[in-house]
Amino acid sequence: MTQMTLIRLFAATARKDRGFHYGGGAERSYISYAELYAESLEMAAELKRLPLRRRFVAPIWMEPTPACFRAFMAVVLADGIPVPLHGFASAAETADRCLGLEAEVLLASGRGLEALRAEGAEERLAADGTLLLNGETGRLLSGDKEFASLRAASREARRYTPPDETAVVFLSSGSTGRPKGIMLSDRNLTSNLDAIGRSLTLTEQDAVLLTKSFGYCSTITGEWLLALDTGMNIRLEPGLLHPLQLVTAIRSSSSTFVCTVPAVAMALAKSETWKAEDLASLRKLLVVGASMPSDMLALLQRRLPDVDIRTGYGLTEASPRVTCLPAGGLLYKPGSAGCAINGVEIAIYRERQRVLTPGQPGEIVVKGPNVMLGYYDDPERTAHTLASYGLRTSDVGYLDEDGCLYLTGRLDNAFNVAGHLFHPEMLENALLTHPEVREAAVAGLPDGLTGYRPFALIVPGIMPETAAAAEQLKQRLNAFCTNKLSAPARPKDIFLAVELPRTNTGKLDRPGLQRKIKEVRDAFPYGTIGVGAGDHRSGGPARQKESR
Repeated sequence: MTQMTLIRLFAATARKDRGFHYGGGAERSYISYAELYAESLEMAAELKRLPLRRRFVAPIWMEPTPACFRAFMAVVLADGIPVPLHGFASAAETADRCLGLEAEVLLASGRGLEALRAEGAEERLAADGTLLLNGETGRLLSGDKEFASLRAASREARRYTPPDETAVVFLSSGSTGRPKGIMLSDRNLTSNLDAIGRSLTLTEQDAVLLTKSFGYCSTITGEWLLALDTGMNIRLEPGLLHPLQLVTAIRSSSSTFVCTVPAVAMALAKSETWKAEDLASLRKLLVVGASMPSDMLALLQRRLPDVDIRTGYGLTEASPRVTCLPAGGLLYKPGSAGCAINGVEIAIYRERQRVLTPGQPGEIVVKGPNVMLGYYDDPERTAHTLASYGLRTSDVGYLDEDGCLYLTGRLDNAFNVAGHLFHPEMLENALLTHPEVREAAVAGLPDGLTGYRPFALIVPGIMPETAAAAEQLKQRLNAFCTNKLSAPARPKDIFLAVELPRTNTGKLDRPGLQRKIKEVRDAFPYGTIGVGAGDHRSGGPARQKESR
């Protein structure tokens, strides 16, 4: 059987009766997959006329509209390697990414091109020989192909050449902000696409509401390519985070499938502003990207009894899906991220030795056709991550007797508390089940008696107006932790904040969290809660009630 490739997939799924619904209000528009494919062929022809290296690297920095997916297709059809970027990245960050990848071209939207000029990033890219293209058309901004040829000829040989099998490069900053170029092949993506399709059993009668950033592998494989492969229509509504926005979009579009992250799903579960009938069209809800407290998933399932709610585990290095919870799994496997999807193998390792006993935690290791080719121009990190026994995820968890996976934390987040290895994610998930907590993050600070002690930073649903009210909230949270957790797992102190420190991709900034908690602890050595955003010196009233 011929190996499926992205090029074959795009051609085979160019249907006239299925496509993207996008825009808002009276300007809502529609474009079929057939139209988008035809336009991508025209754009690919424009790219082929340019003096580009073979297997050129092409970051795409555009607003989330069908045009960014068309640009992705065009780069692939022109024998290039697309690098989908988050639209919310700054011009300086985008230029840095292009320079680090030795990108031949950057496809950007009009707003992005203006930002590049305004911040002087256009000159940096020009000096490196990177061509700026209109992401809508694939054409040079200057229209001067002779100039482009001179620039291309002046470029030195590549410092690093990606493997020929590279189909896409995703940039993942993780929790440290240091970018990783994750190289995925056609085989990686299409095998994972097939396995996701088998686990979810969606059909062309379904419709997906796509809300996540274009820069995530999950958006590309688990939503866009999945929609193409199954013949689903796509309703494009990027950036929906508030539960009311999500409910309104699902109701107005009659979407049947949504893939979202725990922060959105938990806000939906806690919100009292909607009823099950508001989401009558919804058939399947998949929660991915991080672990979600089982209590919150159970609450959401009770509120949506007719919806098939699943959890899944994955990482970009695995294209990205690794597990999916079977239908009904929330009832008989609470807290589980599910079992390995078709073709994927999961094992637990401790000190490079495979753990065979169910329930014993260790590092999660993945094998399968979905495992990446490696990291872009980073042989040392590639060698560490792609071990002889599989893909080392740095995630910690265990398998039960049925092979279902349970996540407990990250190797690089753990610290020692009174002789016990402590994973902050366990305390965070416990705190998130409290009705007054919107977000929670935990870091360990040195302690003379126990080695380290956990401290919690909380974003309340409603920020207390006074220090006395904040102290009362602290007492309620401490009593809650005492009831649910053993002594070493309880926070030594709890602080309030308007928001958590995050990276540009929206992930929790663990180093930033450590600094912020230390700053607050040092300002309040006797355990007083700092109230409000940055109002840690006085402990006085918060400047605003709402946490967002």
